[in-house]
Amino acid sequence: MQYTRETMEALFEGIGGLYAFIAVLVVLLTALTVLIRQSVTRRQFLGNVLIPATFIAIAILLYLMTLNFPEEEAGPSAIPHLWIAALILLSIFLIVQALMGKTEADPGNGRLDMLALFIGATIAYLLLMQVIGYYLSTFLFLIAVMYFLSYRKYVMMFAVSCGWLIFAYFVFQRMLYIPLPQGRLIKVFMQ
Repeated sequence: MQYTRETMEALFEGIGGLYAFIAVLVVLLTALTVLIRQSVTRRQFLGNVLIPATFIAIAILLYLMTLNFPEEEAGPSAIPHLWIAALILLSIFLIVQALMGKTEADPGNGRLDMLALFIGATIAYLLLMQVIGYYLSTFLFLIAVMYFLSYRKYVMMFAVSCGWLIFAYFVFQRMLYIPLPQGRLIKVFMQ
């Protein structure tokens, strides 16, 4: 069976397709975990394999999401495809390095409270972006993340956040003509 663009779009159309992809991802990562845990010599590199494997799965999902972008030689899909390809290639490199034992073994247990905090902050960032737009939500997210990481040079925090927003504006809005989310609240005020 030949998979065409339309076949892939139909397969992953809507929220049901996303749930199916997540289910397949969980099964594959679980199988990979079991296989690595059975290998006594490779068990210490489990995290060094699972994280890049997760990045590969996310990159595949992102690629599927770009299937409905207009296809042109250097069109809107070119930049995401470039980043996706780089993410996959570098993740494969990291997996090979870990399986060959050329990386350091996984460290002990980290701080799960910080992990939960960053996951929560990222979810809040994505939800806020829909309401207040990319620029304001990104500014708040960057300030919050730097604060969570115990960085307390407030002028530098402000400068880095503003610098990133200026960079994003000029690269995405001005050079690539890619509109960033404005948010519902901003749209109401602009009308």
